[in-house]
Amino acid sequence: KQASAALGRAVTVERVDFRPWTLELEITGLRVADAAGGGEQFSVARIYIDAELQSLLRLAPVVDALEVERPNLKLRHLGQGRYDVDDVLQRLRQPEPKPPSEPARFALFNIALSGGEIELTDDRVAATHQLRGLELQVPFLSNLDSRRDVVTEPRLAFVLNGSAFDSSAATTPFAQTHQTDVQFNIPALDLAPYLPYW
Repeated sequence: KQASAALGRAVTVERVDFRPWTLELEITGLRVADAAGGGEQFSVARIYIDAELQSLLRLAPVVDALEVERPNLKLRHLGQGRYDVDDVLQRLRQPEPKPPSEPARFALFNIALSGGEIELTDDRVAATHQLRGLELQVPFLSNLDSRRDVVTEPRLAFVLNGSAFDSSAATTPFAQTHQTDVQFNIPALDLAPYLPYW
């Protein structure tokens, strides 16, 4: 009910399983309706979070695993820079920024997003773009002082309009140097889907 009120869209969940003795949370069948209420704007098959009890001691979230399975997002560009989710973005718009404060501390392990899909329908040029097989893996991410210099190696892969994209990286995003090495692999890029914008 709170999510529906915040987004102005019907939000439903099939099942929520929380185990307080292990701090595990599993949400299945999360769905956000489109503006008309007859279809889905966004859905996630499963979200799993395995938190550590040391989160309470550190006063910072420490998560052993964060898994997101089959997220699906549908967007429509209505023209003139307008999208069918503008009403949601307007509701989520933050008030005037407050003076900067100390960033929240966290440590996340085994972040995995699998089977993601995004479909963008562009009414302006009568084209539909499809991103399939979205995979994101981040073994470790933390801004805790004791772990800022630990190297993490994320991977991002997907198929966009039939063209495969893969990447790998080695980075220390919260270290003072921000040292990062990234490799992109696009074996064959089909430009045909983008010709309407020429």
